[in-house]
Amino acid sequence: MWSRARRERGASAIELVLYTPLLMITMIITIQFALTYLAKQSASAAAREAARVARVTGDADQGRLKGVSSAQTLGRGMLHDPQITVVRVGDSMRATVSGRASRLLPFVDSPRVEEVVQGRIEEYQLDGAP
Repeated sequence: MWSRARRERGASAIELVLYTPLLMITMIITIQFALTYLAKQSASAAAREAARVARVTGDADQGRLKGVSSAQTLGRGMLHDPQITVVRVGDSMRATVSGRASRLLPFVDSPRVEEVVQGRIEEYQLDGAP
């Protein structure tokens, strides 16, 4: 019984040394995934707002301004360097919001996210009008 206890002495310390880097890498990947997900949600919300304003007003510039203000306020810094474009496509408006997610490690490039929302321009019509 004594010889077995002596042979396993220090095994826990060696296991800790071997498993700690794997645990740290897993945690970093999980956190980076969460930051990318939050940036994508922020871009999606800004694109929806830009498209909504552009569809209701029929003005792409007003939609872009709303998209810029939404991208700066939504998510509180989750989306870096946001680029917003709103264009008319036939009888629809298309809003595109792209940017970069926050990065966890300084030597790894931050992931790029992009969201596109498109919808028909809303028009008011009287009853019975074509």
